[in-house]
Amino acid sequence: MDRKHFIKTIGIGTGAFLFLACTGGCSSDSDTPAPNNPNNPPGNTKVDFTFDITTDSNLQNNGWTIRSGAIIAKSGNDFLAFQSTCTHQGNPLTYNAGDNTFPCSQQGPDHGSVFNASGVKITGPAIRSLKKYNTTLTGNNLRVFEA
Repeated sequence: MDRKHFIKTIGIGTGAFLFLACTGGCSSDSDTPAPNNPNNPPGNTKVDFTFDITTDSNLQNNGWTIRSGAIIAKSGNDFLAFQSTCTHQGNPLTYNAGDNTFPCSQQGPDHGSVFNASGVKITGPAIRSLKKYNTTLTGNNLRVFEA
């Protein structure tokens, strides 16, 4: 192999490696939460859990909580439940009871998505709505589940 062919081969291989590394790590929008998010346990394919709302201090004190990959908020007499991470880059969501919205916790010029009580984006860089979960309250037990 001559020197010119060797350098060309190394250059193409290095370029291909860098391209694959960048495209795999540069995706900004995702339908699923970030894999290292503690609110999205590995192997959990469908959300379906029940908990006693009177024992959740976050729900009692703040009007919202995060459990098993879902953000649950008390809105009037109803409970709203959505995926717990922003569809932009997988950052955690919070709940603002004052205007009944779910803002992304990551703020800044390239962040700051806000979703309404239906899970639809109303501002920010996210392009997808939140995944909505069903809720059923029986006594003090709230079931959050996917249909």
